[in-house]
Amino acid sequence: MAIDQRRALEATATSIALALLYVAVYRFFQGLGVYQGLIAFNPWLFYPPAFIKLFAFLLVGYWALPWIIAAAFVCIDFGVDPSARIVLAVLSISAAFAGADAASRALKINPSLEGVSAKDLLILSVACSSANAAAMRVGLEIVAFEKALMPDYLSIVVGDALGIWCMIYAIKMALHAIAPTRRA
Repeated sequence: MAIDQRRALEATATSIALALLYVAVYRFFQGLGVYQGLIAFNPWLFYPPAFIKLFAFLLVGYWALPWIIAAAFVCIDFGVDPSARIVLAVLSISAAFAGADAASRALKINPSLEGVSAKDLLILSVACSSANAAAMRVGLEIVAFEKALMPDYLSIVVGDALGIWCMIYAIKMALHAIAPTRRA
C-alpha cells in the first residue's frame, strides 16, 4: 500500500501545528496561574490541553501521536527527570488516543466527523479522559512520583473532560462571534 506523499505531508504539518498549539494552550493557562493558583488544592481539575489530544486524534488520527507525545513531554513539569517525563508522555497520550479510538469505533463515527453530535463528543471526551487518567496513574506509579502529590483517578478524568468541554465551548463562542447564525 503506497502512502500518498501529499496526504502524509499534510498530516505531518497538521500534527506539528497541533503539537505547537498543545504547548501554547498549556503555557497560556500555566501563565495565568490556573494550574497552581486558581485550583491550588488540586491542579489536575482543569486541563484545557486535553482538548488538543482529542482534536488531534479526530482530525489526524494516530499520525499525530508522536507529535502530541513530544508536546506533552515539553509540558510535563512535575519535577521528574527526563526519562520519567518520556514514560508519562508516552503513556498519557497513547492511552488518550486509544480511548478516543475505541469510543469512535463504538459510536461508528465517520472519519469526516460528519454528523458528530454533542452526545458523541461527550462520550469521546469521557473515553479519552478516562484512558488518559488510568495511564497517568500507572505512569506516576512507574516513575515513583511522590504519593502525597499524586492525584486521584477521578480528578484527572474531571480535569481533562472539563478542559475539553471548556475549549469546545470557547471555540463555539468564537465561531458564533465571527459568523453569527442568521435567522430567516
